[in-house]
Amino acid sequence: MDLTAIASAVAARFTASAISPPSGYTDPGTAVYKLPTAITTTPTAVVFPPEGSFSYAAFKRRGTLTFPVRWYISDAADLPRATAEMYAWAGTLLDQLASPFDLDLAPPVTHAFIDGVRFGKLEYADHEYTGIELSVIVHTEEAFSPTT
Repeated sequence: MDLTAIASAVAARFTASAISPPSGYTDPGTAVYKLPTAITTTPTAVVFPPEGSFSYAAFKRRGTLTFPVRWYISDAADLPRATAEMYAWAGTLLDQLASPFDLDLAPPVTHAFIDGVRFGKLEYADHEYTGIELSVIVHTEEAFSPTT
């Protein structure tokens, strides 16, 4: 299983070419799965490495991976403006995994979706931003041949 390809495909759903910003807002700066040293433009999406669990049966490995995706909107200094931005971006972001459901990686990805969302202050590299954190769930299934 190529976790780099999966993380890259999740990040691709949050790039400027994949998102139409809400009316009055600019295109996203970047969307990355390799953690940057700092956030240099906003809004920016950062896909963090996943947590996951796997089951094994009948020569198949099934997995559930949870990728935290943080959408850094702006500096946290202007909360009223930042709150309006969070609401404006929320619907757009929640629709980013609507199609294709398999991230164009079938197999091993069977489907991916957004399972949770959290709005508020997000810290990165000792700087505080306002933003939206999404829990992206990726289900996988692939052939598995145990060796002795």
